[in-house]
Amino acid sequence: MDTGSARRRSGYFAALLLIVNLVEDGLPRVGSPFQMQVAVLPLTGIFLYLAYRFFLLGDEGARDRPAVELVIDWLGDVAHRMWVVYILEILFVMLFFSETTHYAGLGYRLLLLPTILVFSSALITLGLMTWRGSCVPPAAMLGIFVGSYAAGHILAIASFPLNYLRSDMLPVIFWADRALLAGQNPYQTFLVADRMYDFPYLPGMLLAFAPAQALHLDLRWAAIGYTVGGMALVYWATAKHFRPQAASLIGLFVLCPYLQYRHELYTQGHFFSLILVLVLVQRQRFAWSAAAFGVSMMISQFSWVIFPFFLLNGLRRGGWREVGRMGLIALGVAALVAGPFYAWGAAKIAHNAVGQWDNLAHAIARPMNLSFWATYVVRPSQLKWIQLVALSGVFIYCWVRGRCADLADMLRWMIAALIIFILFNVLLDGYFFLMLLVPMLVFTCVANGWWEAPGIVAEIPVLHA
Repeated sequence: MDTGSARRRSGYFAALLLIVNLVEDGLPRVGSPFQMQVAVLPLTGIFLYLAYRFFLLGDEGARDRPAVELVIDWLGDVAHRMWVVYILEILFVMLFFSETTHYAGLGYRLLLLPTILVFSSALITLGLMTWRGSCVPPAAMLGIFVGSYAAGHILAIASFPLNYLRSDMLPVIFWADRALLAGQNPYQTFLVADRMYDFPYLPGMLLAFAPAQALHLDLRWAAIGYTVGGMALVYWATAKHFRPQAASLIGLFVLCPYLQYRHELYTQGHFFSLILVLVLVQRQRFAWSAAAFGVSMMISQFSWVIFPFFLLNGLRRGGWREVGRMGLIALGVAALVAGPFYAWGAAKIAHNAVGQWDNLAHAIARPMNLSFWATYVVRPSQLKWIQLVALSGVFIYCWVRGRCADLADMLRWMIAALIIFILFNVLLDGYFFLMLLVPMLVFTCVANGWWEAPGIVAEIPVLHA
């Protein structure tokens, strides 16, 4: 991979991350919902254009407009990205103080001394590292980035209680895990004040946070562990010569204001599971990667969307026998994870995790999306058929054209499928795009050749089971 293409691909990833942070959970509420969607639509178009260029870079010779090229080339430089990371951390500090005021009625408070210590340490350390640039060892860069992320998140744990009125995601998991550890049905309906909650997640999500619950820890400690562990895997899989570049992209991700501001997210376990799958594929541990994929599919439905492309990669490597082997391992592990929960009712689990969203009267999508506009043509409950047709078309194209033969190309089409699925989903939250940035981060590393050592999937021989 030539240096110019690698630099530009890194620049596109940075630009996509900045667009995601700009939109977050939607623009400020101004005017009617229709006016809000009109305002968001251009950003959706910019996001799709950047994603298109990000994927095709190196496959064709088309050039961007000069202004776009200038921005992308600037973001592609490691030293420039370090400045962007520093600015993003400043923005997060501002958001942290804004949260403290905005949600004061929900128990959010400012712990003055710890806040000053955490933020001054992070900003001074990041500032010195940005100033020193290439003199900083990549391992130190990684440590400073993930350390700053963890410190900010720990400060949020101390300052901001989990409150279902602010966000009900982790509280619902907490209630379900508490029921599970007490031997009760975690898929029961939880009554909280005047609200009713049907636990909407798959069994793997329960298990991902169960250890923290069993240790009586705030569930956000598990989220910190999964994020730090996932980024450490990305760094470890990168060849030593390219670790400064990878570390700067990791810094962009973990210190992006939205990930830090949304301290109550639950998706970090899924982040980690996807990264583990992809690292195992890169290391040619295909049986283990299939087992990890089985777990991932029981954590989040998003893994169902990309599983066919994982099997298609197996077909390219070893034929139908390899597809059968990988499929049996993945589905077998998924069944082992989910099996014990079926005693509480498979229909209830299916309804909570998938079926209940069919009852929405309108698509719930404030950030970038296409579902709002699609519901002028179809009912919200029919959006899933648009998703199915579009994803089937992408898969058939990959099948016919011989795609997904290597890790980079498999990731390219996995991400394309996820973009389609997310943009047309009947329920779309801003953190869905954070989940999308994780395979984009890995794709950048793989497509740039940074994960080439010790082995690249494109160069391995056909395997025989």
